Amino acid sequence: MGLAKTTLVLVSLAFFASAAAHNCQNGTRPASEENREGCDYYCWNAETKSWDKFFFGNGERCFYNNGDEGLCQNGECHLTTDSGVPNDSEF
Repeated sequence: MGLAKTTLVLVSLAFFASAAAHNCQNGTRPASEENREGCDYYCWNAETKSWDKFFFGNGERCFYNNGDEGLCQNGECHLTTDSGVPNDSEF
């Protein structure tokens, strides 16, 4: 294997290992994010030297530190508790 191919393989393995170590993929809630508000989280991408945004799965329980709770849907926390904020049916 040439030097370029070897380097590519090593870089690829390092990238996948870092992502796998944090279980960073859409539709999952890594153990490190159990106390995370809302339905999104970020993982460091060593290859691009930036943060990548991921989302918990649809139906995953979500919450906010003020006590509001809900379910994730398409990356947003849809509240199931009364937050004290008016909704569309109250107008």
